[in-house]
Amino acid sequence: MAKPISGYTDPADLRTLMTNAKRLGRDDIWREAFRRLCSLEGADQTDPLHRDFYQTLAAYEQLLTQKNGRATRASRTRLKLKSKGVIQCLEDWVLSKTPTESYELLVANSLVEMTGESLVLKYPEQFSEGAVAAAKARLAAPADQAA
Repeated sequence: MAKPISGYTDPADLRTLMTNAKRLGRDDIWREAFRRLCSLEGADQTDPLHRDFYQTLAAYEQLLTQKNGRATRASRTRLKLKSKGVIQCLEDWVLSKTPTESYELLVANSLVEMTGESLVLKYPEQFSEGAVAAAKARLAAPADQAA
């Protein structure tokens, strides 16, 4: 019997599973493996917001890697994270006049729930009223306006 996807702990094994699922046209398996891969990234975080943020970052980097055909890190995001922290990163993302590349890539792949905007709405007590309002507005905008 095959191991359940939730039992995988090695990112390389999950990426192989995702490649095979894509090749076989099994989007359901690809999506489940993708989510498991992302969940591993934030697993060591004790704060739920930080854990979710690292999952979002992992999702963005995985989608960048697929788009570019090579391993791609979100270097600017990681630098901002190191210098300003999770809260300020998310505030800056949602308050930017145009959607971030991560937002556009996640939305284009039907992963709206993994966007920074969704995190701000999930943990509104940790953000400014302006950030919460901006996140709501961006998520309410029609998809063709967001891109």
